[in-house]
Amino acid sequence: MRNIRHHFRTGILAIMNKNDSYLLAITPPKDISEKVDEYIKKYKKHNYSIAPHITIYPPFYIDDVDEDSIILILIEKLKGTKSEEIIIDSIGYFENGSNSNVAYFKPDDNAITYLREISSVCSLALKDHIHDKFADYPSDFKPHMTISSSIPNDIFPEIKSGLTNIKELFKFKIQSVDLYKQHGSSGIWNKVKEANIGT
Repeated sequence: MRNIRHHFRTGILAIMNKNDSYLLAITPPKDISEKVDEYIKKYKKHNYSIAPHITIYPPFYIDDVDEDSIILILIEKLKGTKSEEIIIDSIGYFENGSNSNVAYFKPDDNAITYLREISSVCSLALKDHIHDKFADYPSDFKPHMTISSSIPNDIFPEIKSGLTNIKELFKFKIQSVDLYKQHGSSGIWNKVKEANIGT
């Protein structure tokens, strides 16, 4: 019976891994999310759907554990990380060319250092349990909250011009790292679980 249960569980995980992908992110409070959403709706050029967020670990597949186990692993590793307030106070751009440019809200230097610390902890915690969905992730992690991605080259100057004089200051305390899930290739990401920081 034990072997049957083991193989049954393994089969479920295999199906889940094949169809579902995940990412880790920081989700801002509702009032900030609503404000960022106003910009996303105005400048959005890509058809995927996800709430405003700061990606901590990009899309991945789960290998040998389930969602609850992932969260327990993260909670254990994040115990030594303090919950801190971050500030997002400027706009930045990834000028990638090839119609894949990005506009985003940029955290200040202190926030970037803190977010990189969280990302490093999460990466080490999950390295033996996941594999990346894509093979070309940049090695230099640059925390940001996307306004618009996959921006075509011909309209990128127009979007940059529209954002030039935008002055926003977002400030909030990070309480958790959140697990988002995408079913298949739906393009729709939903927050499914969270791992509290410093508990």
